[in-house]
Amino acid sequence: MIDFTVRISVFLLVFGALVMWQWYWPRAPLLQWKQRWRHNLSLLLIGALCVRLFQPLLLSVMAFFSQEFGLFNALNLPFTVAFLLSIVVLDGLIYWQHRLFHRVPFLWRFHRVHHSDPELDVSSAVRFHPIEILMSLGIKVFAIWLLGIPIEAVLAFDILLNASAMFNHTNARLPEKVEVWVKKILVTPDMHRIHHSRVSLEANSNYGFFLSIWDTLFRSKRNHALNGDENLTIGLPETRSYQPASFKAVLALPFKSFKKSR
Repeated sequence: MIDFTVRISVFLLVFGALVMWQWYWPRAPLLQWKQRWRHNLSLLLIGALCVRLFQPLLLSVMAFFSQEFGLFNALNLPFTVAFLLSIVVLDGLIYWQHRLFHRVPFLWRFHRVHHSDPELDVSSAVRFHPIEILMSLGIKVFAIWLLGIPIEAVLAFDILLNASAMFNHTNARLPEKVEVWVKKILVTPDMHRIHHSRVSLEANSNYGFFLSIWDTLFRSKRNHALNGDENLTIGLPETRSYQPASFKAVLALPFKSFKKSR
């Protein structure tokens, strides 16, 4: 219960602050925000219910096998070291999971729901198909068990990941002088915006959500859009104007085939 209260409190605080930021200092005009927000917040509600239902079950299954299993337990690392290392390792895992969801056709079918948003703002951070959320949850729980990650680190990382995802999807931008330095370590809105381009080459870059070091290390970082940042078009890669017309269409998107040039 305390875990849930902390998560929801931080989420609402960060969400509210970022909404204010993009409201008073928008990066680009949002012309379809009413329909998009209905879709995105509906996905948030369904996703939250899925996590509340399945996360305790998955964690219980892993705990049943062994409470002392895991690499960090075997190494007998001090708590502080294990805690900080867990944050970094989990973020690296999310980076590679993200790349995998782009590269494997079956996984991409579900992840493309996130990329089908025709505009980008803080609500886009929660636009994930519930089946993708469950697959991601399974991957994370397995990693937690395999590495023996402390539960405190799991809570801290979830809060950091949610907050950073909302931050880098926000329809706002940092001052240019600040942007240059921040994106050396953290993923910024301008950096992640490129990842939501309709151009496939741009969409297959800047996979990070929290730390930008992974994109730098694994050569997937792109600092500017091919035709200039101001000319970048947001939406599903390799489509000109496609977007789901209804919430039913959003949920059905993974099971639909269509021509890319649409």
